[in-house]
Amino acid sequence: MPMFKISDTGKTIPEKQYDGIIFTSKNAVAILQTRNWQYQDMNIPAFCVGEKTKKAAMELGFTNTITANGGGAELTKLMDDEAYNGKTFLYPSTPDKSFDMAGRLEPFGINVETVDIYQAITITPSKEGFTSAITEAAGHYIFTYSALSSGHLKNLLEKFHVTSSLKQITLIGISKQAIKPLEHFDWKSIAISRTPNEADMLKQIN
Repeated sequence: MPMFKISDTGKTIPEKQYDGIIFTSKNAVAILQTRNWQYQDMNIPAFCVGEKTKKAAMELGFTNTITANGGGAELTKLMDDEAYNGKTFLYPSTPDKSFDMAGRLEPFGINVETVDIYQAITITPSKEGFTSAITEAAGHYIFTYSALSSGHLKNLLEKFHVTSSLKQITLIGISKQAIKPLEHFDWKSIAISRTPNEADMLKQIN
């Protein structure tokens, strides 16, 4: 069941020279696609978190993509290179960040210009639809990818009084931070991905 819809903030990307671009979510790429946005040099390094984000960046037109499969922290390790010292990277992102990309790259001498081009808008389903979805999840799994989505799910579970059904559901989180708003509920079990990516989350399924 979708918990959010992605919305364009309308913020404009400055027309200036960048030495590279950073994508931590395919949502950022999707917004640029809807804007028909193209950078003047699509061969600049495009650092991407995850294969899906990389694929989206390539479809947008970037030809020099570098991928990390362990989240923002793993991506910054790939950027710890003297070749990028003093360089400026564009970071199309969201106000709801779970990782301080600019702060993490600053010690490497890398300048990050963050532009929040998209945001997640919560979707509130009907009580009947939500209750049905939770009931059908019995014996199965619920995946959570961020503290923001977990917080929204927590509010819905409490609003519609369906927490008793969680005893038959396994919660799988992409990180400890992602499950924090939900960890106090009585789940069948809770599993946390060893590395913050979807492929590793799927490995937690017994």
